Amino acid sequence: VNLRSGQVVGFEALLRWQHPQDGMIPPLSFLPLVEQSDVIVAIGEWVIEQALEQLTQWQQQGQAWPVSVNIAAWHFQQEDFLPRLQILLACHPQVSPDLLEFEILESVALGDMAAMNALMANCRALGIKFSLDDFGTGYSSLSYLKRIPAQTLKIDQSFVRNMLDDADDRALVESIIHIASLFKLRVIAEGVETQDQGVLLLRLGCDVVQGYGIARPMPAAQVFDWASSYVLNVYWSLWADVKWELSDLPLLVAQHDHLAWVKRVVLAAQGVAMNMPPEQLHDIHQCRFGHWYHGHGQQHYGDLAQFHAIEPVHQNIHVLGAEVLRLHAQGQTDAAAQACTELLATKDHMLKLLDELQQ
Repeated sequence: VNLRSGQVVGFEALLRWQHPQDGMIPPLSFLPLVEQSDVIVAIGEWVIEQALEQLTQWQQQGQAWPVSVNIAAWHFQQEDFLPRLQILLACHPQVSPDLLEFEILESVALGDMAAMNALMANCRALGIKFSLDDFGTGYSSLSYLKRIPAQTLKIDQSFVRNMLDDADDRALVESIIHIASLFKLRVIAEGVETQDQGVLLLRLGCDVVQGYGIARPMPAAQVFDWASSYVLNVYWSLWADVKWELSDLPLLVAQHDHLAWVKRVVLAAQGVAMNMPPEQLHDIHQCRFGHWYHGHGQQHYGDLAQFHAIEPVHQNIHVLGAEVLRLHAQGQTDAAAQACTELLATKDHMLKLLDELQQ
């Protein structure tokens, strides 16, 4: 999905095994067993065939969504890959090949570069597009990337998942987006699950994402109805056209830290171990949001009235958080629940102030 326009721009074909006795079996439970055999070739060709069939149905319904298919190394390296692909395409002449995209790993493209580049070029001549899947987890250099005829980089979900909490992952995501821009490649972020991840990616320059934050995997028969009713997250719509500078990035991370702090307190009141140092609970200067507020925040926004309005609310959140935990420790469940409600309302008020600060 494009986070700026809200448009559904394509789908990835995901393989699942519907076992008669064991039910739905995920791919990691069976694909590794066949990746180095001709079984993976048969599976891969079946997936391509199914993708082409689905593209035919969608075209009949008036939609031309692209579909990406993961191609295993063993399959892609077969000498007859190209002629067999041509046969599959010939069986579906009504489908434009440029609606089909192959996802390959960096390691596949770099295996025998001359042979792989030639094969990719021949597939491109047919109209097939290529993306480098799980980009950032391999070892390709920029000089290799320049020679690989791919059109898209897909940022690995392991970086996306932790980028708000891990500065190194955040730097990697930003670097991949920048690399894609330099080489004039599309970039897609995998594994987007939260609205804050989407906002950060928007601000870093990655507009197209996939993941559970958009939709969970679904049968192809449900896709048309889902896409027809899909509505973009309101928060993403809010920030889609807002201009910002990279110096504002710590504010977004601080906002995420604030939400995480409140969530840990609420979960602790429900009996989940909090594992938070006492000073981060009681001292407004020691929590991660406090570090931002009294450091980077003061330096960049200290002259704004909206910034100073945040401090008393932040102080109240710490008071309420400590009260929630005190009541819970004393066994006053109802009172703790009521304090949690007040804490969550105050959290929402602070988020509103932070949004105003970013306007």
